[in-house]
Amino acid sequence: MLQGKKLVQSMFARSGYRIVRSESGMRYRPTSADARNSASLLHEILPVVQHNALTGEWPTPAFLEDYFDASRLAMARLLLDQCDAEDVEIAGKCVLDIGCHAGSLLRLMHARYPEASLFGCDISDVKLAMAKRACPDAELFFSALSDLPRSSRYDVVFLMEVLEHTVDPEAVVRRLLDIVSAGGTLILTVPDGRKDQFPAKEYHAEFDSYAGHINFWSPESWNYFLMRVAPEWKLRTGTLSTGHLFAALSMKNKVN
Repeated sequence: MLQGKKLVQSMFARSGYRIVRSESGMRYRPTSADARNSASLLHEILPVVQHNALTGEWPTPAFLEDYFDASRLAMARLLLDQCDAEDVEIAGKCVLDIGCHAGSLLRLMHARYPEASLFGCDISDVKLAMAKRACPDAELFFSALSDLPRSSRYDVVFLMEVLEHTVDPEAVVRRLLDIVSAGGTLILTVPDGRKDQFPAKEYHAEFDSYAGHINFWSPESWNYFLMRVAPEWKLRTGTLSTGHLFAALSMKNKVN
């Protein structure tokens, strides 16, 4: 008779699930190219916040050096690698990066797909200024998720590491699907909830979100969540080498 841990594993196995133990201390090791990209990006954006080193305003150069280290920036490259593997067409397309921050993803996309029309939005003028230095050819604008123009359409829409902050992630996904053009794709990433230890902090009513994380998905619940929110869309999910969960939603016959 099965008992304890083996009983739990057996019950999940009968339902088609497999329990996977993860090592919380594991971290992606960046390549030399990732390190060069990190140094190059910091070189471009630091002039925007040079005065912050004296005033202590956010973001300080010290914060940027810590936040945009090579391991973190490698995620943008790995995400594009995953998109290529999933045959997500970016070259020559109209692409929006929501919450573009300092423009790391836009910068990499411009280098990899120079013919793509790139757009980025954020809710911080400082972040948009950094993104403009990181990717001068991108068209940037100030906008929260709830304020995105419903009349605009994009072939590819990226939302990286945002849903875990939002009070109503289902509404956010549905809202973003509305601005994906016919035959287009919505790309999402979130932390792996089995490893994520970033707690919820202050609530921002104007954006209906938290500074910390309030949503935590495992690979299985991530897949189920998106299937339930967008059952008519083709869904592809996976896990990046950094441990972040990935999803691509597309509907070939969508009519705007």
